[in-house]
Amino acid sequence: MKKVLIVDDDESFLLSLIDGFKAYEDQFSITTANDGVEAVEALEEQEISLVLTDLKMPRMDGFELVAHLSGNYPGIPVIVMTAFGTPEMEDNLRDMGTFQYIEKPIDFTLLVEKILKGLEGPSKGFITGVSLTSFLQLLEIDKKTCTLTIHAGNKNGTIYFQDGDLMDAQHNEMQGSEAAYEIVSWKNVEIEIENSCSVKENNITESLGFILLEGSRRKDEKDAASDEITGSLDSLNMEDIDLDLAAEGADQSQAPAGAPSPASIQSQTSLNNPLLEQFIVMLSSFPEIESATVSTKDGNVLHQAGEPNSHIANFITYVAVAADQIKMAIGASGVQYSLFTLDSGSKLLTLCGQEVIVGIQVGSSATPEPIADGLRPVLSRISLSP
Repeated sequence: MKKVLIVDDDESFLLSLIDGFKAYEDQFSITTANDGVEAVEALEEQEISLVLTDLKMPRMDGFELVAHLSGNYPGIPVIVMTAFGTPEMEDNLRDMGTFQYIEKPIDFTLLVEKILKGLEGPSKGFITGVSLTSFLQLLEIDKKTCTLTIHAGNKNGTIYFQDGDLMDAQHNEMQGSEAAYEIVSWKNVEIEIENSCSVKENNITESLGFILLEGSRRKDEKDAASDEITGSLDSLNMEDIDLDLAAEGADQSQAPAGAPSPASIQSQTSLNNPLLEQFIVMLSSFPEIESATVSTKDGNVLHQAGEPNSHIANFITYVAVAADQIKMAIGASGVQYSLFTLDSGSKLLTLCGQEVIVGIQVGSSATPEPIADGLRPVLSRISLSP
């Protein structure tokens, strides 16, 4: 049964929620924590399906907990309880599809509705993970004072808030508004939060709303400029590459130069690796995924689901090798994903982590980018080292 973790330091409030949720005990169970520290322990010890958390708590508050969830449990939906907020802001956060919040005093019927939708998963429009955009807006409406350190791949930035006001931002040589425009455009971020702000003078005059809109506009311009290049890669047909993927008995000694030696295909290998297990669970949460193969960079299969082609592990390994070579040749900072069109019309999406590669087959009508965005944060953290 799915389990909901409720985090609040008000014991009487927790007891009232537990009592109210008894009517739904056939749909989900409840576990509680009095602050973020206890919540982290519960997440490590139990399988949690959704987190409902207050913001104002001792030791580790709700903001720190949400940041922890963003970096370590991006597959878990989050509902934040706050004493601040407006219906308009709630609509904005809901439209972003990342996490939701509910204002205190709690409307219990609305809370149950949000929990049930969250437990239904991505197929019902409740996208998991926490976007930086939504997190910043939450800081503003809760009038938070803090310093954020933002990590996105090999990029790092810092954002300063004082009483909910965006004070300053830094990224490499950029500072102020220009740094903020850049940072807010990043996806799949990890957020570190410190509950203090060293910046006393406001170096950003624009509102947070303007910063978010302008950052999004600039990102759209960059994406549009690169469409001509990425479009030619996305439309590659696997028939153009001589891997004989359609032949079950193909001679695998004909693998392309530079590709690792073929691996024997296994149905599934059970590893004592929590992040890998979490990633495999996330794969099953996307109804658009028809089949999936997870392998190491030397071609050893760790997991297969659906009806993948028997040679797919060799191919996604080849793609990883080729992508690394291209990255070094052109000086790219990283590989987002590679997309190939099969003769059947289905699409093959490959994602490369530090030690693990995944190949995902989706239908012709599926949009690969949201799937890649949902999986990449966990994939990038998977390590197979003992």
